[in-house]
Amino acid sequence: MAVKKNVFSLLIVIVLIAGMFTAPAANAAGTASQPTHLASKAIFFAADGMRPDLMEKFAAQGDMPTYADLMANGVRGNNGMIQAFPPNTGVGWYTLTTGTYPGEHGSTNNTFFRTGESNFNNRTTLGASILQADTLHQAAERAGKKVASVEWVGARTHGLNGPVIDFRNFFSTRGVLTYPLNATEQAGAAAFGISYQVAAFAAAAGWSNTPASDPAAPPQQAQLTVATTFAAQNPTRVYDVYIYDSIVDGATAYDRLLLVRSGVAKDASLAAANLAAGDWADIRLVGADGLIGDRAGQTAGFYVKLVSLAGDLSTFKLYFTSVSRAIATCACDPNFESTLVDMFPTSTAADFAPLEAGIVDEETYVEQGLKWADFHFPALQYILTVVQPDTDLLFLGNPVTDEFSHQFLALTGPTSVNGVPNPYFDPNKLSRYEGFILEAYAEADETLALGRELMGSDATVFASSDHGFAVQWLAVNAPRVLFDSGLQNTGGATPTEQISNCRAGTGAGAINLAKACWAGATAQIYVNTTLPAGTTYSQVRAAVVAAFQNLSDPANPGGKVVSRIMLKEELRNVDGSDSLHPNRSGDVVVVLEPPYQFDAATPGQTIAFSQFFGQHGYLPDLVDLANNVNMHATFVAAGPGIRKQGSVSGVRAVDLAPTLAFLMGIPGPQNARGKILYNLTTGQGKYKELTILQISDYHGQLVPLSEAADTLGPTFAIGGSAFLKPWFDTYRAE
Repeated sequence: MAVKKNVFSLLIVIVLIAGMFTAPAANAAGTASQPTHLASKAIFFAADGMRPDLMEKFAAQGDMPTYADLMANGVRGNNGMIQAFPPNTGVGWYTLTTGTYPGEHGSTNNTFFRTGESNFNNRTTLGASILQADTLHQAAERAGKKVASVEWVGARTHGLNGPVIDFRNFFSTRGVLTYPLNATEQAGAAAFGISYQVAAFAAAAGWSNTPASDPAAPPQQAQLTVATTFAAQNPTRVYDVYIYDSIVDGATAYDRLLLVRSGVAKDASLAAANLAAGDWADIRLVGADGLIGDRAGQTAGFYVKLVSLAGDLSTFKLYFTSVSRAIATCACDPNFESTLVDMFPTSTAADFAPLEAGIVDEETYVEQGLKWADFHFPALQYILTVVQPDTDLLFLGNPVTDEFSHQFLALTGPTSVNGVPNPYFDPNKLSRYEGFILEAYAEADETLALGRELMGSDATVFASSDHGFAVQWLAVNAPRVLFDSGLQNTGGATPTEQISNCRAGTGAGAINLAKACWAGATAQIYVNTTLPAGTTYSQVRAAVVAAFQNLSDPANPGGKVVSRIMLKEELRNVDGSDSLHPNRSGDVVVVLEPPYQFDAATPGQTIAFSQFFGQHGYLPDLVDLANNVNMHATFVAAGPGIRKQGSVSGVRAVDLAPTLAFLMGIPGPQNARGKILYNLTTGQGKYKELTILQISDYHGQLVPLSEAADTLGPTFAIGGSAFLKPWFDTYRAE
């Protein structure tokens, strides 16, 4: 019989029999023990932001054959599964891998404040080592399983022994070299901090080894500067640009561009790129031309695309991406990252800023996003065939579904929740934008297909996502709401709102009674722990609540902007998610209603166009398919140990890690709060759960009587029998 340890059930029996106990045992899957396993190998896949309804639609059309096969031979969630709150990247991925909620794993949003920080201006963001809970990655390695992780968000912070690829480092700006000057584009670039360079064409001079060109079109030259953003490790780079007419026919028709590093004295035979309009090139920075300082000699790279080149040179645009380098680790090889970077194309992904700034077209954005596969597909194959061919558990992710949904989702439908009309929808362009989103879903399908091919047909697959998506096109300026209510300003001679996310005003005389930390449709408002004499926490919090309760949109009279306002203590159950963290949750949490959200707000305006068209971070159970809104995440499972059946209801993100651990016969993450979904397995009905509670020295109180919830910040009372009641209720409900 399989045994699953849980906490707190059978309390009275154990109290009467034992009399002496230890602190609450690890949860459900944390100490589960199975005499056999139902799956010897597994893939835990997540496509960022994949919606279950769109996945099923595309699979039915034949565009996602991998998912179609999984659903035909396994099981899927009824409209996927429900994620934790807020359903954003920083919450969703960590909930999947820990099997517990933000209140325990500690990632309460993509950006948050830790009460107890010495400076109210401090913030914590996604990518830092913020987890306070054990992960399935770590549990599997402890159990002797060989783990690999490719583009699973946050995996690089888990201290794994197996091979890990997780995002990339950036070393330069990105932008365009263009002609002629476009003032609107220039302003857009400035708003996003992107390079906007206007080409100063001149007759080409001092070049050698140039290709043949038409005398009717004398070659022209200019210069491109790729400015560093990290001078200690990457120099500012300058490239000479050579534009010529490659067809000798007596007609002026410039059609090609050479890009040559300035250090090679305009030797065209050493060109880093030779482009026609529409072409991309991967500019590899190696050896002496590589990174510098602590990274001296390390390889990096960036991409260029000749977006446009008029035959008479009246218009021209060359786009360049940031210099970047993949982040990778493996205990097997201290030079693992360099091995991958040296072998494969430069790691890149979609970049929203150039598109939203208006300096590149949508096709360029999409093409760059799909280039994510150029590095990650061969790297995945190398890991699973050379580095660790005996991998037992593969964690695999794909970001493109999220990226394209952000940019294009609302352009595929005429309305949002409550039938709010979408002024940006153009039915004549519907197929175009649906096509972009389909391309992202198809690449996610291809990613999983490659993982299955490399892991073998005997690998059990869990295919999931970190959140769903909703249409949106309006940005609410949370700091402006605080500013208008007298709760925060920048200080200085002309105070205004603090536009930076999760920051305090730092100018002379700044007001910082509260500040906003936001991602997607959720903002956490933190009350300053150091308030002026005579001002109380309760007063500030009440003022925050009133400010957002009164928020309205003059352009949508009577429309609903705010979906829910919650006090910190109300976060214990948000659509089933325990999102109350003692010192990382906001004192007030505000959730908006589509088509409103908080990112990309316009300074000085409370509500304005957001510059993009899809968002997450709404309430986890928000579903309105008729209006293109579904915050549910995807869930499909198939393979050994999974029982073929129709859709099942009630799947939660916290249940996946414990269930996959059970299938593999290993103890699950020690903090997991989810339950094992026996109904999905071929072992249904063969197992009984035995719940065991252990409490030590029980005499009406618990020791210790207080505890900190973080490495900094206040301590909280935890002693006394009454403290146990909510835990009793939680585990009885399971």
